[in-house]
Amino acid sequence: MKLKEQSITWAIKHLEVEKDTDLFPSPKEITVFSEHQEKLIKKLKDYDISQHKISPSRRFVIPKTELSYRIATQLDPLDSLLLAAILYEYGELIEKRRRPVSEKSVFSYRFNPLKNGIFYSNENSWKQFWESCLEKSKRKKFVVQMDISDFYNQIYHHTVENQLAESKFNNQIIKFIMRLLEDITKTVSRGLPIGPHSSHLLAEMTLIPIDDSLSIRGLDFCRYADDIFVFVDTEKDAYKTVYQMADILDKQQRLVLQNQKTKIFTSEEFFDVCQKNLDDNSQNEQEDEMIRVLKKYTTGPYQGTNFYQLTEEEQELFSEENIRYLITGYLDIDEPDYKKIRWLYRRLGQLGAPDGIMFTVLNIQQLIPAISDVCHYLISASRNFHDDFLLLGDHIVNILDDELFEINEYFYIAVLNLFASNSKLNHLNKLLSQFSSSSSEVKRKIILAAYEANASTWIRELKELFSTLDPWSRRALLIACSILPEDEKNHYLRHLKNTHTLSLSEETVLEWSLSKKNIGLETK
Repeated sequence: MKLKEQSITWAIKHLEVEKDTDLFPSPKEITVFSEHQEKLIKKLKDYDISQHKISPSRRFVIPKTELSYRIATQLDPLDSLLLAAILYEYGELIEKRRRPVSEKSVFSYRFNPLKNGIFYSNENSWKQFWESCLEKSKRKKFVVQMDISDFYNQIYHHTVENQLAESKFNNQIIKFIMRLLEDITKTVSRGLPIGPHSSHLLAEMTLIPIDDSLSIRGLDFCRYADDIFVFVDTEKDAYKTVYQMADILDKQQRLVLQNQKTKIFTSEEFFDVCQKNLDDNSQNEQEDEMIRVLKKYTTGPYQGTNFYQLTEEEQELFSEENIRYLITGYLDIDEPDYKKIRWLYRRLGQLGAPDGIMFTVLNIQQLIPAISDVCHYLISASRNFHDDFLLLGDHIVNILDDELFEINEYFYIAVLNLFASNSKLNHLNKLLSQFSSSSSEVKRKIILAAYEANASTWIRELKELFSTLDPWSRRALLIACSILPEDEKNHYLRHLKNTHTLSLSEETVLEWSLSKKNIGLETK
């Protein structure tokens, strides 16, 4: 079973633009795929994916709110590429079975891939969801809020398989997706990976029977992912709806409602809920101005811009003082507004506004529930940072020594990724001294930090360790070998190719590394 060239080309673009997940720093392999695109497409268009061997994914405990967490998954980048290509090619089979967009009932992750690599159609779907909720609530007296408990982790694989078949997917494609899921969950027969963009469409597919059951019963509802609102005339109808929904979820897929998020509102009470989600809820006029500029230069959730395209007056809005005042305002309340903080850091990251870096690093413990967006911001903004890199690096090293970061590997590698993404953060000696005692995940980041710092002398010392490294660190070493002197690099990589059984991911990275010319690079 082979994929179309167009699907592979789009998937490479998708990973380049949207990355493999919103929860992790982008793996270097995505850059490799883009730079090696022509040869990779040539290889994959003739590749029988039914024979593809799934490579190990990575799982981390990451914060959701201050004291809650979720288990997130990062697929092997090539597996992520293949899954994205499959859903680009076959996703319309799922989409055409979903409730029509015109019905204004299901808003999340509507499949409509764009040429620029964006997976889902409408960047304003969240706003439209709440606008529709508000509109429908005006016609009814009560609103029932429901949320499916631990949704992604509770999806049974047989439900996915059945819905793929119902969607008329090719049998070999179904088998590929099921092998991938089984490998991720280690043969446990339930759970979709949290993180990959492709997972969203598969999750939405499993809810098609639920949506249809609600519609058949004549219930007026709006759903965004696992958040469901039903609009009814009486309080009695509201209670009936909760029991109906519980029955539907149990009989359809053995899912359950989350008790804490099951609520009944009057339409007047629900008006305030809608307004809170529709308004920017700015603290003051200064924040209004900052949000205006953020929206002006970040028209979508993924497209970045050059901070220095802003006017001087606009740049001044994002001074250290203003960013500190803004973020502190959302932290120093009884229940910190991490949803707003995450939104702000995503937008600041798209702008690459550098003046919030020091404040962010110095207050990173308070920002842990937003750590993924915070780290993405730091990576983006550090490219525009022109202050004291030595001082910044000292602060980051201190963070790495903190017990809270040492105990949570996700925190640790997210911050460590700054060194793997910016050669100006020159604290390599500290990192290299930790290599031998580090976990496999940290080893990978240290190797990539050495690559970024052009430390070819140290990379040379790792060559004999290739066979002992985990797959993610092996690929990091193959990437890092691209900075070795030409003759040494060519001899070593060709030796690996001839003496080791390499995965398709490793082959791709090795070939990219061989193709890189590094004449005249200074070694460290």
